[in-house]
Amino acid sequence: MRLSICALLAVAGTVPVFADSLLPPLTAQQSARAARLIQSFKQSPRGPFLRIRWFCKDGTVHPPAGTPCRERGGGNQHAELSPGAKELARYNIDVGTILVSQNFDQLFDARRDHHVLRQMVLQKYLIDIDDGWIYRQAMSYRGARQAEDEDKAGRLFLVRLLSNPQWTRLHYLLANEIVSVLPHGLPDSKVKRVRVLATSIAERDARFQPIRARIHSNPSDRDLELVEEFLAEKAPAAEPKRLIEELARLLKEEKSGRNLSSGLSRLPVAKRPALEAAVREFETALGEASSRERFFAAGAALTVEIHRAVTTSRDGEENLRLLDFNALLQEAAFAARIDLKGASRRQLLGHVRDHFRYALGAGLLSPRQYDALDGEIRTLESRREVSPGEWFQAVKYLTRSAEWTRAAVARDFGPVSRLYTPIEPAARALVDHLVRGSMALPLSHQVETLMADAHRAVGIRHAILGQGGGGGVVGLNPGIAVGRLGILATNQEAAGAVDPRGIYVIPETVSDLKPMAGILTLDSGNMLSHTQLLAANLGIPNATVPSSLLPMFEKLKSAELFYAVTPKGVVVVREKASLTPEERKLFVEKAPVRARFALDASRVNLQQREILRLADMGSRDSGILAGPKAANLGQLASYFPNEVAPGLVVPFGIYWDHINRTLPGDSEPLSRQIAAAYGEADRMRDAGASPTEISGFIYPRLDHFRKQIRSMPLLPAFQNALVDRMRKMFGEDGTYGVFVRSDTNAEDLPEFTGAGLNLTVPNQVGTMNILQAIREVWASPFAERAYEWRSRIMSGSDRVYPSVIVQRAVPSDKSGVIATVNLETGDRNESTVNVSEGVSAVVDGGVAESLLLLPDGSTRLLQQARGTYRKRLKSEGGFENVPVSGEERVLTDAEIARVRRLIAEVKAKYPPVRMDGGEAMPWDIEFGFEGGRLRLFQIRPLVRYQEVRLLEAFSKLEGPAAVSGPVRLDEGLAD
Repeated sequence: MRLSICALLAVAGTVPVFADSLLPPLTAQQSARAARLIQSFKQSPRGPFLRIRWFCKDGTVHPPAGTPCRERGGGNQHAELSPGAKELARYNIDVGTILVSQNFDQLFDARRDHHVLRQMVLQKYLIDIDDGWIYRQAMSYRGARQAEDEDKAGRLFLVRLLSNPQWTRLHYLLANEIVSVLPHGLPDSKVKRVRVLATSIAERDARFQPIRARIHSNPSDRDLELVEEFLAEKAPAAEPKRLIEELARLLKEEKSGRNLSSGLSRLPVAKRPALEAAVREFETALGEASSRERFFAAGAALTVEIHRAVTTSRDGEENLRLLDFNALLQEAAFAARIDLKGASRRQLLGHVRDHFRYALGAGLLSPRQYDALDGEIRTLESRREVSPGEWFQAVKYLTRSAEWTRAAVARDFGPVSRLYTPIEPAARALVDHLVRGSMALPLSHQVETLMADAHRAVGIRHAILGQGGGGGVVGLNPGIAVGRLGILATNQEAAGAVDPRGIYVIPETVSDLKPMAGILTLDSGNMLSHTQLLAANLGIPNATVPSSLLPMFEKLKSAELFYAVTPKGVVVVREKASLTPEERKLFVEKAPVRARFALDASRVNLQQREILRLADMGSRDSGILAGPKAANLGQLASYFPNEVAPGLVVPFGIYWDHINRTLPGDSEPLSRQIAAAYGEADRMRDAGASPTEISGFIYPRLDHFRKQIRSMPLLPAFQNALVDRMRKMFGEDGTYGVFVRSDTNAEDLPEFTGAGLNLTVPNQVGTMNILQAIREVWASPFAERAYEWRSRIMSGSDRVYPSVIVQRAVPSDKSGVIATVNLETGDRNESTVNVSEGVSAVVDGGVAESLLLLPDGSTRLLQQARGTYRKRLKSEGGFENVPVSGEERVLTDAEIARVRRLIAEVKAKYPPVRMDGGEAMPWDIEFGFEGGRLRLFQIRPLVRYQEVRLLEAFSKLEGPAAVSGPVRLDEGLAD
C-alpha cells in the first residue's frame, strides 16, 4: 500500500516574492554605504539636494538669481542632486527625481524594466510612512521642486505613457500605481493614505494599535466610529491628535463617496457604447443609497469597461481621465461594506465574481486569469447542486485568485523592494502595503469564506497555533516533524546554514535549500522545482501559509513545534508542549522514521574509459557506464532524435581514473580519503552523534575534496580525446556553447530522486572553460548541501560516482517541466506543465506558468508566469538577464498541442519504471521550445516518498468526516 501522489500546489496565501531581477543586488559594502547616505539625507536640511540652479534649454546651468534662461529659449529652476545622491544612482538607487529635469525615455527607463517608475511608487510609500523619509528636513527647502512645473511634467509624461495601449495592456497594474503617485494635479489615494496614517499613529501611541490592526486587516464601517471614540476618550498628544483628525476626515470622505458623481460627468464615453452603458448604470446605482449591492456590482462592471477602454485606446488624455476615475472607483469599492448574511452560495459566487472584476480593473488579475475564474463560477452556476468533493475542488480553484493578486504586485514591486530593503528596512513591507490597500484584501476575505464552507463539506480543518479554518493555508507535502522554529527572511538565509532538525518559515521554495525537518513556505514557488521534488521524496512536511500568520510565528521563534501535513491536505502546527500524553506517544515517541538505504554500486563499471556519444546510450547503461540522466536522455534521443541536442558522455570510469591517484599535497589517493571520511561519518551517525558533530567532522574534508578535484590536472589522454570529439561533434573551438551536466549513480532511484543536488554548468564556450566545468561537476557531489540531502536517506556516499554530459546548448525561447500526472490529485489521465520564458527557467525555482492538461483536450490555468526577467544565452558564454515579454501566455496553442503529442508518445514508447507494487511511475520531462520547435533535455521517473505507517498516524489528524449529501447552490453556507 502506498500514499497517493501528494499535492505540490499552493493556492491562496501570500507571495512575498524573492525572485531575481534584472538588477544585481547590492554588495554588503555598497549596502552599508548606501544606508549611511540615506540616513544623512534624513538629517540634512537639503535632503538629497545640493543647491538650487537654473537649467536652461540650451544646456547651460546658472545660479538661482534673476531669469538667465529667458534669452536662452526658456528653462526651469530646481535643485541639483548632491554628490551622495549621484553616488546612490550608481547603485540603481535613484532618489531626488525631479520630473521636469527628465525626458520621457529617462523616466520610462525601458532598459531597466521601468525601474524609475517602480522606485517612485516605493519612495512615495516611504515618504508617507516615514515622516517624509529623506525629505523630512528638506520639506522647507524652497525651490527644490516647483509644484506647478512638476504637475505639468507629470501630466505630459502620463499622457504619452498611456497613449501606447500595448504597453498599458502589459503593465496595467504599474500604470494604475504610477498614475496614483505621479503629480499631475490630483490628490493622492485615500485608501493608501488611511493605512499609512493608521501606522504612523500606532507608532506614536501604542493604544491605537488595535484600531490600526483592524484598518490593515479587516476594514469596516466601524473604523470611523472607533477613531472618533479614541480621539474623544484617550486624550492623545498633539502630534498623534493631528494625525488622528486627518484620519477621521479621510474616513468620512471615504464613507460619503463624494467625487464619484462629479467624476462621472467628465468620463470620455463617446463612441464607446459599452463604457457609456456601464457609466449610466453606475450613475443610477450611485443615486440609490439604499442599494449597496447594486452600487458594488455596477462599479465592478464599470472598472472592467475602463480596463477595456484604456488597453485599446491611443488617446492618452482620455485614458488618464479614465484611470483617475478608476482610482476613485476602486477606493469606493474597498470602502463598501456589503452585508451578505444569509445569502445563498449562488449569491456569494456572484459577489465573488464582482471582486474578481475589481481586481481585473486594478491590474491585480489579468484578463486570462479573470476568464479562468469566471469560467469556474459559470460551471457552478449551471448546477443546482454538486457533490462535496466537486464544491471543494471548485472553490479551491477560486482561492487561487488570492495568490494571483499578490503575485501581480510582487512581480511589479518585489524586485525594487528587495533592492532597497538592505538600506531601508521599511521597504520590505511595500508589497504587503499595496496588496492590503487594494481590492485584493476584501477579495481574499470573500474566497476564504467560501473555502471555509468547502472545508466543512469535505471534513478538512487546519489547526495553526490554535487558529482554525486556515484561510490561505495549503498542504503541499505530507509528513510529520517536531523541531525548533526558525524564520528565514531572505533566499540567501534559506540557502545558508540551517539546522536539519528545525522547522523553518521560508520566503519561497528556493533551488538550493538545505534539508530541514519541516517547511512552512510563504510562496508557492513551483511544483516541479528541485527542492519540492526532494522534500516530497523525503517526507518533509511542507505547506503554504499566508504572511498574516508571520507575526504569530515570529513570537514563537526558537520554540519547539509539532508540525504535520496529512495526505488529505490538513495542516497542523502546535507547540510541542500542548500535545497530550497520548499525542506525544503517537507522534513524537513513536513517530515513523524513514530507514536509510545503502547505495548499491555493484553494477558500476569503472573500466569504461572511452568518451561515449549520448545518442549511443540507453536505459541499459543506467548506473553502469553513466548515471540515469545520460542513459534516459540517450534512450529519449532514440525515440525523438530531432528533439534531443547532440552530446558526449564522460563515463564513471574516467572520473575514477582521476581520483584514484595521489594528487599534489596529499599522501594517499583521493579515492581512499573519500572512503575513509564517509565511512567515519556513517559510523558517527550510527553511534548517535549530533548533526553538528557530524558536520564538524565531514565539512572540512568535503571542502578539501572539492578543492583538490577543482584544481587537479586532467589526464592528457582524456583531455586530448575530449577536445577531438567536441571538435568533430560541435565544431571549431569557440563557435559553440555546451551545458556541462552532472549525472551520478545516486539520483533518480526508486528510493531517492536527488534532483538538482549536483552541478550543471550552463553555456560554456571555449575548451579551457569546458574542461574546468567538468572538474566543477566532478566536485559538486562533495558540496555540503548535496551531502546533507543524500545522507538523510542513504549510506555509502563514497560510492557516489559522477558521470558528465557535455551537450550542445540550446537557445530556448521558453523552457519547463512536464509531469505526466495531475500533481494535486494523482490522476494519470491528466498532466501538469510548468514553463517560463528563457533558458533553464523552471527547475531553478522560479514561479512559472502552470497548466493542467485535461483528457478532453482543454487546459486549466493553475498559475500565470510572474517572472521579471528571462535568461538568454550569450555568444561568449553564460547568461544575460533580459526583460520578459510580459504576455499573459507562455505556451501557444500549437506548443500545447505538441506537448500533448509528446506525452502520448512517451507513454506509448518509453520503457516504464515501476514501483514495488508494479505500478508505473509518472514521468518528469524537462523540455523547451526554440522558435516553436520542441527540444528535450531530460526524462526521469517522478519519485515520491511513500510510507504506510505514516498514513496510519495521519488518520488521527484528519478531523471530522465530510458532511453527508450534496452541496446545494441555492442554500446558505453550512454552520
